[in-house]
Amino acid sequence: MTGRRPGAHICILTPGQLGSNPRVVKEAHALHEAGFTVTVVATRMLEGVEPRDQSILREAPFRIERLDLRSRAGWRLRRLGQELAGAAHAASGRRLFGSRAFSVFTPPLMAAASRITADLYIAHYPPALPAARAAAQRFGAGYAYDAEDFHLGEWREGPAAEANRSHLRAMEAAALPGCRYITAASPEIACAYAQAYGMPRPYVVLNSFPLSQAPEAATVRGTAAPGPSLYWFSQVTGPDRGLECAIKAIAKAAARPHLYLRGHVSEQYAGQLRSLAQQEGVPERLHFLPSALPGELVRLAASHDLGLCAEPGHTPNNAFALSNKLFTYLMAGIPAVLSDTPAQKAFAGSHPLATALFTAEDAVSLAASLDSLLQDPARLAQARANAFDLAQQTYNWKRESTIVVDLVRQSLDGSSRRRA
Repeated sequence: MTGRRPGAHICILTPGQLGSNPRVVKEAHALHEAGFTVTVVATRMLEGVEPRDQSILREAPFRIERLDLRSRAGWRLRRLGQELAGAAHAASGRRLFGSRAFSVFTPPLMAAASRITADLYIAHYPPALPAARAAAQRFGAGYAYDAEDFHLGEWREGPAAEANRSHLRAMEAAALPGCRYITAASPEIACAYAQAYGMPRPYVVLNSFPLSQAPEAATVRGTAAPGPSLYWFSQVTGPDRGLECAIKAIAKAAARPHLYLRGHVSEQYAGQLRSLAQQEGVPERLHFLPSALPGELVRLAASHDLGLCAEPGHTPNNAFALSNKLFTYLMAGIPAVLSDTPAQKAFAGSHPLATALFTAEDAVSLAASLDSLLQDPARLAQARANAFDLAQQTYNWKRESTIVVDLVRQSLDGSSRRRA
């Protein structure tokens, strides 16, 4: 085990559920395979996510502790504590109150982490950062932070957003300087953190996926019927995802594509989308698919012609993100049709032969991008081959996990290098 302290224990902390945190699960597997002892602390909240949680629990070779936060009475008490901490932070400015005011998840994560002796605590998402910091101080260990999003930029403007940002900024400003290392999920998120806090640029670890999930080879077209098919997935199908634009676009596209949406959707929102499809004259070309386990998403995507990333860019975080969808599509060997947010536009500019770009929330632009591939079988086949090759050679978890493992080893060795 060259490059790591014998018996080193890594504790990964997240306020989310395992089935909602593929990045946490991939990180835990990578560190376990590198020879570390790994404990993941996550939560249990939503029964709809429980099947995905159980699929991970059955196969995980590392220790998992789930904090059961389903009690409504307990939730109300935690919410009251959060409100009191917010008032105390506003009155005193003390950072301790700021961290507790930001999230109801922080106190239970702090309590759990205080019971786990580790050599390094890795926080995912802001509510876990004070917990990682406190545990590291308690046990004389180190801590690190993974910024999957630019959290200061998650809200639209308004009084409530400003209050949230104030609590978050106080908490991150207190904790980030002490991190052994910081990672971010896109180059744009890394740059945003560096600018917001005047710190070195975090390392970039993309949301790519294991090569074992890829199909055996590229295919010239999708097999989903009826087709041609445009595919989109998420844990939750909801507004502000660009789906209304997609429905209008399939109505305008000469290729007459079908839109397939995978993920949990409320009856109300499904009804809104069906009504829009009816208005646009394409009710028979809108399809809802059930949620799937994380390990099945690449395989299920591979049966479609194109994958959609329609982020509208309404917030800085949304504009800076490179989502799981993009790298799922590439691993599945299907071209990604990307809205022109700053992060996605930069990615498409680097890989124009495996992607198609359109103007965000512009149905005419999206329809033209769809037709450029779906009405040209040779171009579609080549784009699918290019997407497959990109994932095989570059955008896969084998490459990204090496960054994580190296950073952990260096942090435990006491070595350091400028974040890049």
